[in-house]
Amino acid sequence: MGDAIKELNQEHGVSVEILKGILPPSWVEWALEPTGETGRRQPTVAERAAHDGESTTPRKAQHKLGKAINKIQLEKFMESLEHLPQEAVPPTRDNPYGGQEARNMAYARTRSSQGQGGHAFLRAAPTDRAREIPSNEFVYATRRALGVEEFLAERCPRCHRGREGEIITTVHARTCRRDGAQVNMHEPLKYALSRALNGLRVKHDVESGAPFTGERNLSMDIVIRPGALTNASSPGYRNKGILLDVTHADPQAQVHLRNGSATSDGIAAQASEARKRQHYARPGHVSFDERSFKLTTLAVESFGRLGEEGYEFIDELATHAVGGRDGGTMALKGVFKERLLQIVSVATQVAISRRVQRYKLALRGRQDAENRRTRSTSDQSMPMIWGWSVDAS
Repeated sequence: MGDAIKELNQEHGVSVEILKGILPPSWVEWALEPTGETGRRQPTVAERAAHDGESTTPRKAQHKLGKAINKIQLEKFMESLEHLPQEAVPPTRDNPYGGQEARNMAYARTRSSQGQGGHAFLRAAPTDRAREIPSNEFVYATRRALGVEEFLAERCPRCHRGREGEIITTVHARTCRRDGAQVNMHEPLKYALSRALNGLRVKHDVESGAPFTGERNLSMDIVIRPGALTNASSPGYRNKGILLDVTHADPQAQVHLRNGSATSDGIAAQASEARKRQHYARPGHVSFDERSFKLTTLAVESFGRLGEEGYEFIDELATHAVGGRDGGTMALKGVFKERLLQIVSVATQVAISRRVQRYKLALRGRQDAENRRTRSTSDQSMPMIWGWSVDAS
């Protein structure tokens, strides 16, 4: 025991304060005492009894210790990102996966993946259709999670970015502001959530404009009817209808990088929540009856982090599913919450992968069209000798 405590402190960097909050302080002090020539002294009866320790189970202590070690490892990993180049090393046509991430892109990716809901698709067991992820989409999602991006083109045919020497990679494929043939990002997530609500027998409508006044032609992705979440813990969720606006935010998009997604957690999701509030419920121009409905934005970042409002919604939905805080156990609530997070994560990653695939198909189609035009122009410009083409046989 003494050697294990000492190793946690000296090898893994767990501070004395953290150790004393998890283990009996008398154990920690005994384990970290300087050892004499004969080794560590035997603990006293009082130290063995550990009357000064918190009343906690070994499982809880193990959980707290695991969180402390993970936090320290994350801090060390974030420090290691400082060694990445400030400017990205782009992949090439000959080596499409051989690039290196820029420092700010790596920070934005890591912060998003460490948030609540981050990378939940990696924990999803394909035991139902809502958590199945096709093999190709899983490969693309894993590459994104590791920061491996693919070379696509010299320039973007939609927004014409790349003319100044920038290489177009899969990052641009998922953040390009020109929609074109790209699939709408939030549609798959909206219907995945609708199916989850149906499974929990929560009455709702998809793409409904009923709660809004007639001054603007507005509709909401999902409208949960008033009283449908009767077991929720918050009165706002329990008594009101929920206007659930589903949206996607990429922390590696330039607009979010400029706002600090590489230096602060959840910037992209916060910006999406603020934009939705401004659209539907800005001061003096609220477009629905706030006495009957509550606006909730479920903003999902590309690497899994949910915004505060979205995570609160998932938590309240899980509470409702187990019959309220006084009904089912907290452990069962955790099972429901984890399953909902996995559904959101899988739907998001599949949608991103398919958006990138649509972009790649559009690039290929454009390149084929340009090749056909080039061949046609070349054929027409061939010199004619005695009425025959020079390459005639």
